[in-house]
Amino acid sequence: MKNIQRYFLMIFFIGSFSCEKAKEIANQQAEDIVITLMTSGRWVVDQFSVSGTDVKTEFDGYEFQFLKDGTVDAIKGTTTVKGTWKANQTLMTIESSFISGNDTLKKLNYTWFITKSGLTFVEAKVIQTGYTSNMRLVKK
Repeated sequence: MKNIQRYFLMIFFIGSFSCEKAKEIANQQAEDIVITLMTSGRWVVDQFSVSGTDVKTEFDGYEFQFLKDGTVDAIKGTTTVKGTWKANQTLMTIESSFISGNDTLKKLNYTWFITKSGLTFVEAKVIQTGYTSNMRLVKK
């Protein structure tokens, strides 16, 4: 009887490990897909509002190049400002930061909650005390 119990316990343990490992692999593959999508090509701000006020024109001329090393270039004409970014597939967020950026780029310095996305666009929002920012990035 003890051998049967050990056998079932061993099958349960191995099965649980395999399921966890499968979940880990699936999560890693999903994260790899997000990184590949973000880092292939440049992105532009298609919509940006703060508390319902359209401020998209502040981003006119900017292109964003996300790199696999966790940096992002904000390119406008011949000027490039370096920032950082990090995606979290589980929480459906993208965190970005432009420490040395101007006031326009500093509007991106948050953890953005992805509300909708596709192969060529990302819609996200930030809710802060007293205001909400909404953004739509599209692949150029």
